Amino acid sequence: MSKQTPVIILLEHREEYKAIYGMNLTLYLGAEVLVANTIKVAMELVKNSDPVLLFVNNDAYSQDMGADLWQLFDSKRIKVPLFILGSAKVPLDEVTVFDSNIQLRDVLSSMARQMKITANMMAEVEHPEFFPLPTKFVIPGWQTTINIYISKNEQFEVFFQPDDVITGDELDQLDRDLNFQLYVKSDERLKFVNSLTGQISAKLNDPNLSNEDRINLTATGYQMVMEQARKIGIGQGTMELADSCIQSISTIVDDNPQINDLLNFLLTDSTSLRYKHSLLINYIGCHIIKKTNWGSREMQETFSFISFFQNIALSKDEHVLITTNEELENSGLPEEEKKLIENHALIAAKLVSSIDKIPFGQAATVIKQHHGSNKGIGLSSLSLSINPLSIVFLFAEEWANLVLKFSNENKRPTKKEIIRMLHKKYNKPGFNKILPILHTLDF
Repeated sequence: MSKQTPVIILLEHREEYKAIYGMNLTLYLGAEVLVANTIKVAMELVKNSDPVLLFVNNDAYSQDMGADLWQLFDSKRIKVPLFILGSAKVPLDEVTVFDSNIQLRDVLSSMARQMKITANMMAEVEHPEFFPLPTKFVIPGWQTTINIYISKNEQFEVFFQPDDVITGDELDQLDRDLNFQLYVKSDERLKFVNSLTGQISAKLNDPNLSNEDRINLTATGYQMVMEQARKIGIGQGTMELADSCIQSISTIVDDNPQINDLLNFLLTDSTSLRYKHSLLINYIGCHIIKKTNWGSREMQETFSFISFFQNIALSKDEHVLITTNEELENSGLPEEEKKLIENHALIAAKLVSSIDKIPFGQAATVIKQHHGSNKGIGLSSLSLSINPLSIVFLFAEEWANLVLKFSNENKRPTKKEIIRMLHKKYNKPGFNKILPILHTLDF
């Protein structure tokens, strides 16, 4: 470690926030950031690294970690400045405490003052043309706004272009290379980090967003959530973006009363098949729920949540088109991929169950049952004792599957043809209450 590089310790356990804070502290303050999940680890880092300050995200923990740390600092006479985000029972004349709603740039400015760093000083620091990104803070699901480079044979090549979403598989591939390192141009490094904290959620909440832009922007948000969920789990930041996407999908459903208008756009658009699959299931399922005697707005919101997360474990678009156990067996895919597809409903249910304060109690159950199995294993093991919402999901997904499979052959099935196929497959006890509703769908 260079003696000139200041060290900042970050106390935070959520992966997406480690990444955002770590990247900002590194690129704005020129610091080396050491991350601790616990107070014990933080104290070991304080002892061994001579930090210029310690930053605690108190909002990430159920207990007052800031107060606990301050008491340890006070008892051991440790003079490292303590910065706390979120309410903390500490003496405000000795500890810097920020309100939870403060802008991150204001936190960074306060830290810069503590470190006696000015904007002019940062501007005068000489950097090479390409600046190495702290790759431990690069996470899947981020959308790039500038070119990101890798170095090969002392030459820099573009690896991610503007608007690319960084995928977990790409990071895994790079990570297997012992020389893995990502770079941005030095004069663009702050533009890059600014883009990470400028959430796509704000754009999705714009009421003036056009239908086409909303569909495409929601597709980007969907991909970002899927990548983060598969690789680092569904943390608070990921869930906030997911909420914005789900609300945006509900707007798309409301703004497109005729399915043909939506299909005409989706089937010629370049958005991912997994996203189209999710959006169509949501659209069809919500229309079915509206026609039931137990349907409500809350039930539609639950269904939207379920349809958004049901394929969260699938890593490739082509996985969506495999809809039966027989198709899976004959797919020619590697055994590892077959196992993933076979168990993706169970895996998705477990991921959703890990969400802190999951908004819809039955969501994990329906996700586990969304291919008809109570156990969440297999693609066509139909149980007659599944949740009523799971039954609606089966009809909606089968409808979406037929549309997407037909579109691969440049065909468009009629509503009458689809209903006939659904009657043939699902004319069973417990399912026949939904069958008559299909004829009344007016989209």
